[in-house]
Formats: sequence, C-alpha cells, structure tokens
Amino acid sequence: MIAGDLLITVVVMVLLSTIAGLLLLYVLVIIGVKFYENKKLQISPVNIVIVLISLFILYLGLPFWFLKAAYSAEGENAETLHKVSVNTALLPSVRSFMKAELGSYYMRIFEGEKAIKAFEDSMKIQENKHSSVMLCMLYSFKGDRENAVDMCLKTGMHQLAAVNYSLKKDYEKSLDIINREIESDKDECWNYAVRASVNRKLGKKDLFKRDYKNAKSLCPGNAALENLYKDENYYENVYNQKKKEFRF
Repeated sequence: MIAGDLLITVVVMVLLSTIAGLLLLYVLVIIGVKFYENKKLQISPVNIVIVLISLFILYLGLPFWFLKAAYSAEGENAETLHKVSVNTALLPSVRSFMKAELGSYYMRIFEGEKAIKAFEDSMKIQENKHSSVMLCMLYSFKGDRENAVDMCLKTGMHQLAAVNYSLKKDYEKSLDIINREIESDKDECWNYAVRASVNRKLGKKDLFKRDYKNAKSLCPGNAALENLYKDENYYENVYNQKKKEFRF
C-alpha cells in the first residue's frame, strides 16, 4: 500500500485522466454533431490541440488506473496488473514508483526474492527512499549483511545497521553506530535494547542490565523487550524467522 504524498499523486493522476477522458469525449461529440449537421468533417485547431493533450494525459494516467485496479485484485491478477502498470509507465519517475509498488505487493505475499528484485529495479531507474528502506529490511531478513549494512546506513536506518553489524559479530562497529544513534535520540527505547544486546554478546553484563533498564523505562510493558531479556540470541532468532517467512 501507499500513503501520504504518493497516495495524493495516484488520486490526482486518476482524476486528471478522468477529466481528460471526459473532455476528449465532449470534443468528439461536438465534432460528431457538426459532421452530422454539415455532412462534412470540421475540426478546428483548438479541438485538435485539446484532443492531443487529452490523449497524452490519458496515457500518462494509464499506469495509475492499472495500479488502482491492482489494489482491488487478488493473486495472479494483482501481480499482472502491477506489471502492466510498470510497462505502461512513460516517465522514469513513474516507472520507478510502479516498480516499488510491485515490490510492496511481493512483500505482502512474502515473496522475498521477487520483492528485492523489484525494489532494486526501482532504485536503478530512480533512487527513492521507499525502495531503500524496504531493501534495508529485506537484505536484513535474507541475511545479506553487507548489502543490509550499506543500504541501512544509506537510508538513515542506523539502528538496523547496528543490528546487522552485531549479527556479523562485528560488535565494535555495532556499538559505534548505536552509541551515536543514542546521542541523537535518547528517548528511543530500542536504541538502548540494541546496545544491551551487543553488550551482552561482549560479556558486559552490568552494561547490559543498565541499557535494558533504560529501554524498559522508556517502553514499559513491551513484550518484545521481555523476549530480548530472556533470549541471548534474540536477534538471531527473530531474523531467522523472518528469513523463513519471506522464503529466502
């Protein structure tokens, strides 16, 4: 699914193409009526311009109509409509957006490899925040630590970059990143939780307990934090489960 300004873009393009279609129909009706009355085809330069502009707007709006239909479809029909929305996109920015939406569809049905391919294609056409965030997560789920770290740092997801360094057993880099993240945001409980996990891996039990206490005070009653406290291999187990869910 899409949200915010992207949703507005879809709605605006659908509305514009609808208006263009109605305007084109109006002009064609006028031309038809004049032809019926005069038995002669008469098309003014203004009408020609209106027809051409309307056709152009309709073509630009076509991928958004297919995307709208894809949201309502299921199974293979939804996948086909998403692919058609990509293939009918004329502008690179729109094509990149449609590829990202295809990737989001694959994520919803837990097709990890296909989702990665779609988001990578989207980034090749035009770099965008949505695709980079999704790739940071998907590379992490897959266990592709090098690409995960690179994409997470690139997109500003430092907490997840620290987790990936920890899963690589590069605890010093993990600590360096999460320490800087805590300095910039002291109210995010999972920053402390990540550092607690790393300190436990390093055998620093006192620091682990201190960071866990800070995390719990910021997010009281958080069940996932309780699981982290009980499970020394919390992140390993979480990402192994995600790897299975997305069929990597």
